[in-house]
Amino acid sequence: MATQPLSLLSGEEIKSLTLVENSVDENLYRASTYDLSIGEIIPAAPSSGGFEYKLPPGGTVRVVSKESLKLPNNITGHALLKNELCRKGILALNIGVIDPGFQGPISSTLINFGRGDFVVKQGASFLRISFHRCPPSPKADKSAQYDREQYISRVKDEVVAYMAPTFLNMDMTAKRAAKRAFGSFKKALALWAIVAGVLLALIAILAPLGASYVDKYVVAREQRELLLEQTVEKKLEERYETRLSALSAQVEELKRSTVDKSGCANATPGKRRATP
Repeated sequence: MATQPLSLLSGEEIKSLTLVENSVDENLYRASTYDLSIGEIIPAAPSSGGFEYKLPPGGTVRVVSKESLKLPNNITGHALLKNELCRKGILALNIGVIDPGFQGPISSTLINFGRGDFVVKQGASFLRISFHRCPPSPKADKSAQYDREQYISRVKDEVVAYMAPTFLNMDMTAKRAAKRAFGSFKKALALWAIVAGVLLALIAILAPLGASYVDKYVVAREQRELLLEQTVEKKLEERYETRLSALSAQVEELKRSTVDKSGCANATPGKRRATP
């Protein structure tokens, strides 16, 4: 199969090949790109509709191009977000390669990463499309082809089924996180309340018993000490009385022995001295 080098189409070639249908503004053709404009605004949050939508910080909205693309089997498209939106804090999702053979509008999800509201208006440019020649491929016949009404209906169904009003569904995520955190806190608080109640009940029951036991222990200890003191004193008295009795007996014995010796001395006759 003969190869054909890739080449970027100019704005004039894009227009002459009628790659963009429903184009009404010549200024949307650039030197080498085409600026897709917003045709349908499909918010995830309930809205009154209209030609514009106020996108809050962190909010998301789906937009569908007013134009439709009709690519032959040897041209591929590349969708890029406009720099002007990037400077204002707006990011576009679902952008990238558009296969050869594709037919239909282009949609994207816009997210506001800015600090204030951003007004999304119908007719405003939101994507830049560049077109490149490429070798024809039989797989191009399998590329998606939509009429406008069919495509918009599919996008609305996707928004209802999958899209959240805020990026990463922050509102619901915050509510779930708060519920989980406070739910755990409530459970822990209830558990600690039960434990505290049980402890207080035990204290109320055991405190009188402990006081009674302490009183009994102190009284018994004092009684034991008094009994011990009395026993010691009694033993000392008995020991001293026994010792005193023994000493008294010894003194009496000494007295008797002294008296007996004195009597014996007086009874012995002495020798008379001879008279000269």
